[in-house]
Amino acid sequence: MKKLIILILLFGLISSCQTVEKTELVVFDYNQFPKFDILCNSIEILDSFERKISEPFIGYTLEPNPSDRITNWINENFKAIGNENKFNVTILDASLTQTKFQNEEAKNFDEKNNYIYKLFYLVEFNLYNDSNNLIASTLVETSRSTTSGIYISIEEKENIINDLVYQSLVDLSDESNDLILKFMGDYIL
Repeated sequence: MKKLIILILLFGLISSCQTVEKTELVVFDYNQFPKFDILCNSIEILDSFERKISEPFIGYTLEPNPSDRITNWINENFKAIGNENKFNVTILDASLTQTKFQNEEAKNFDEKNNYIYKLFYLVEFNLYNDSNNLIASTLVETSRSTTSGIYISIEEKENIINDLVYQSLVDLSDESNDLILKFMGDYIL
């Protein structure tokens, strides 16, 4: 009888355990993004985004930060081909925020307090001729968010944020591809 009770308690304990969903490690592979061969002799990247070091902004805590990810993407995927024109990329915004919110729909054992992470990218692409006259321009913006519980490991938090940054970069790359081809198509090979 004792064995039966222990067996029932053990079965109840095992069946009440839920699996924990873990985010996999994010790898930033810029080769998966569209490539741009631009008819220009130089590509200049200007990061005019002022990082805020106060709540709710957390982008400054990342290494590399979201703005650096854009710079890496441009350096890997944009290529200058030609003898004239200048291509300028200006990073206007790359803000990442973390805000605590109350989840009203949480069930009894779910966390009622959570974090929402929001990433906003705003990038301007300009093409100038050798006389420094603007000949083509486009502005690209993307926004993405995700949530997590408050009581998660540091590794899980880093994975969630890195996934958010990567997915936002995918969105930025896709939107840039569409708009650059639409507004600068005559200068793209």
